Amino acid sequence: QELVLIRVLRAHAGMAAKEKTSPREHATPTKGVMLVAFRRTLRDFVQIIDTAIDFGGNVFHIGMKILGPCLICLALGLISFVTYTFFVHALPLMNGHGLLGQCALTLTGLFLVSNALYNYGRTICTPPGEPPEFTEELELSMEADTPKPRKCGQCGRSKPQRTHHCSVCRKCVLKMDHHCPWVNNCIGFMNYRYFCLFMMFLGLSCLFIVVTFGYSFGPAILLRFSGMRHIPRASRQCLMTSFMVCVSIVCALCMLGGFHMYLVLTNQTTIEFQTNLMKRRTARKNGEFYRNPYDLGRSRNFQAVFGPNPFCKLRWALSWWAEGPSGDGADFPSLRVRGI
Repeated sequence: QELVLIRVLRAHAGMAAKEKTSPREHATPTKGVMLVAFRRTLRDFVQIIDTAIDFGGNVFHIGMKILGPCLICLALGLISFVTYTFFVHALPLMNGHGLLGQCALTLTGLFLVSNALYNYGRTICTPPGEPPEFTEELELSMEADTPKPRKCGQCGRSKPQRTHHCSVCRKCVLKMDHHCPWVNNCIGFMNYRYFCLFMMFLGLSCLFIVVTFGYSFGPAILLRFSGMRHIPRASRQCLMTSFMVCVSIVCALCMLGGFHMYLVLTNQTTIEFQTNLMKRRTARKNGEFYRNPYDLGRSRNFQAVFGPNPFCKLRWALSWWAEGPSGDGADFPSLRVRGI
């Protein structure tokens, strides 16, 4: 009987111990389930964010592809409208210049607008430059002194110096400056010269219209052609609209063209201009002076974009005649290579 009693007491003690430890045993699985559920929720949330980012990128890519041709049509439409206004409505009213003056105005206008359209077309149709495929043979063929070529993590091509990946074109561009929706193309090593010349000739064409209209119809434009009822209403509207369009374009190109003139003379791209600003600030805080490593002087910087053509001879302005820039867009002379 004593043995039975001892066994019963031990059984009761074991059950009491299990009852005391069961809350802890249940608490540990509960925490584990909550942790797993939290991780799954976080993983699903991250996947949703990645999907939304991919969807937004695809929408942006499609939108830019649609916007580009629309802006090209708009630009060509404005150029055609102003050209039509000058030759159809304005030129016949310039009787005071005489036949010789009208011929000179016609030739000047044709020269400016033809060069603007030519460079605009070359900017659109010329590929900006794409680096070669990245291969192990390319990496092994490089000399020990030169830095090893990089590989783009998005398109898989080699990524030489001054090369960047365009998120709109979805490819790497040699010496990429920016993606311009007005030409539906990237501006890079191969077509940057045409882009700058297009802005120059477009600005000169608009300035030519502003000066010509201002000299011939200045008081009438200021008074909105009041008192000049002998001019047809359609002509008055076209003249006024063309004048305002050209004034707006000249003001915009003065800022944009001036900025790119600075970039050409300092041998920078728009992307490098932003990064160089940050490097200058960091160097200034450390009491150092930072200089763009590709800045080789104004003359050589100018020839790096417009080719080996002297500035004073103005042959560089005629892209259909002048020689283009030398090089392949992958290697550029710099102060570091020269040991300066």
